[in-house]
Amino acid sequence: MNQGRRSMPVADFGPAGASSSGTRVPLVVSVVVHYTGIEQTRACLRSLLASDYDRHRIVLVDNASPEPEAADLRTAFGDSVDVITSERNGGYGAGANLGIRRAFQLGAAYVWVLNNDTIIPADTVRLLVDVMEANPRFGAISPQISAPIGPEAPTGVWFSGGTVDLARGRTRHSTTALDSTAHVVPTGYVSGCAMFLRSSAVRAAGLFWEALFLFWEDTELSMRLEESGWQLGVAPGAWIKHDIHGSVSSRTVSYYYFRNAIVTARQGSRRLAASAAITLTAGMARRWVGAFLRRRPRPVAQTAGLLAGIRALAPGGFAPRPGPFVDMSSRHDAD
Repeated sequence: MNQGRRSMPVADFGPAGASSSGTRVPLVVSVVVHYTGIEQTRACLRSLLASDYDRHRIVLVDNASPEPEAADLRTAFGDSVDVITSERNGGYGAGANLGIRRAFQLGAAYVWVLNNDTIIPADTVRLLVDVMEANPRFGAISPQISAPIGPEAPTGVWFSGGTVDLARGRTRHSTTALDSTAHVVPTGYVSGCAMFLRSSAVRAAGLFWEALFLFWEDTELSMRLEESGWQLGVAPGAWIKHDIHGSVSSRTVSYYYFRNAIVTARQGSRRLAASAAITLTAGMARRWVGAFLRRRPRPVAQTAGLLAGIRALAPGGFAPRPGPFVDMSSRHDAD
């Protein structure tokens, strides 16, 4: 594993991130989770390396890509990117957690978890740090996220905040750009596409729930952050670009979305989980009717995910939720 180094010169900073004037400069570690889509990852890393925020390091987690892409990326970027290679694809949350743990080892004040199909303007890291430093009760924020105009981004905006409806097993993105002079605007959850996390908040709430594997892990972590007393927001003045699901197949998305909708609702209450299961089952029945009567695609993956979510409601049917982060390496060293 490469040890990496800062992506911008930091000669003017002394110990513990202090500037020559004595001002504290928080370390930001950007974590990019990669699973195939190497050209998108290259573009993402290049944009991060162009950041105008001085105290910034980059960690790339290769989530066991089928091709030897980690070696290619390590060769291309050298010591400017700290490359971690996972031996297995444990899902988005597991890959992100590898990077977060590395960020904690480096002493990061903030960890920015990013999809590999994102492009980051040079000023975005700095703007996000400014917002977090001015609003110490926020545990996670997101920039506004643009995307190519299409069904998920009808106005060219993919995420400017969101809501969570556990009773119906769904989340909703706002796709209208925020027109606000506020530093930060509250949101119902923060998208995992570009989740800018306060390290102390993650330590209190715990890491991503790896058992979810894919989808809803950002919503579930947002819930635990709020349960731990932290606020969630969107920074209207900060933007990134997103290519939308550049490396995940639709059948995989469908399965985990439906399964995890019910599993996540259960973290609210049994009543919410039962409501989500009933609502999603009714919707699935309509899909099957449409498949037979109108020759639409059969929702096989969605149904499998729905049934897996319902089975997970049984006692012991799913892995336990994460607790506060405990640094086992430090504990071992102390022993």
